[in-house]
Amino acid sequence: MSYNLSRRKFGQLVLAGSVVSGLSYVTNKALGQTPSLNIVGIGSSPIITTDEKVIPEGNTTEFNSTASKSVPRDIKPLGLVLQSLMTGKAQVLMDKSTPLVEPNEILSGFTSLSDGTLVVAITPVSISSREVTPTRITFLGTPVKTLIVSGLKDNQQLGSLLGTNDGRLIALVGNKNGTPPIRLVDINLQTGEISSISKVKFPNDERVSNLAECPDGKLYTSLLGFNGDTTLVQLDSNQKKPIRLAQLKFDGKAWNNGLQSLVCSATGQLLAFGAMRYETPNAVYSVDKNSGNMTRLQDFDTAQITVVRG
Repeated sequence: MSYNLSRRKFGQLVLAGSVVSGLSYVTNKALGQTPSLNIVGIGSSPIITTDEKVIPEGNTTEFNSTASKSVPRDIKPLGLVLQSLMTGKAQVLMDKSTPLVEPNEILSGFTSLSDGTLVVAITPVSISSREVTPTRITFLGTPVKTLIVSGLKDNQQLGSLLGTNDGRLIALVGNKNGTPPIRLVDINLQTGEISSISKVKFPNDERVSNLAECPDGKLYTSLLGFNGDTTLVQLDSNQKKPIRLAQLKFDGKAWNNGLQSLVCSATGQLLAFGAMRYETPNAVYSVDKNSGNMTRLQDFDTAQITVVRG
């Protein structure tokens, strides 16, 4: 599933509207404590559409300032870009020359299924009854497969996707402004229909996001308080409330800005992704489940991350 692309071939793929989901990975010294960990990020970026004849030949699809200045291009509003943390290589995701996300939509979830398939949740920003693009999940294969999500109310948003160890796809559903009530749901991989799967009652004064499952089957998420304080919690189907483990902190200071993503490695190491308030870029951090202490591993300028499996 791993391969490299020349700039010319990359241009051909973008022009043809092909989806490129394969990435090459190498071991990164900063992440040496998490062996065999393939992290990819996803975010939005302008889409380059240019005649492939004017694209200079190169070794990879890496985006850099030199290339961007030398390549004539027409810019479309938005596109999804998949990027490898280990190599920095980035690839534009399109479907038959059509962007996977429109200007009035947001990327509300990103995960990897147990077979390695990457999945994104795309949600319209407006709650107008005139919406023409409903909430959907898109499987980033070749070809792209998209399912319309059913079972959501007009003011609800699907987010925090998680491909579970046993092959399911679960998520959190809440209001479109990110506020409670929150519920944990299962998404039918064939129909896109959602159904509640847990009776865990989330607090009404904290926001909930970022599902992660470790190899032992334990589920984790994070609670965001009014002042940005972020608490790591465990979800247990036998418990009516989330089990609070620790308040997250970095460099002796309370983490104050929630998380963009939460993932778990094959060795059971929790990894958080985000940035402190007013700081950039986002970075990957290892998390001590008992103390909440976070250790910065590597900066990564993207919106959400997942661990590729399969």
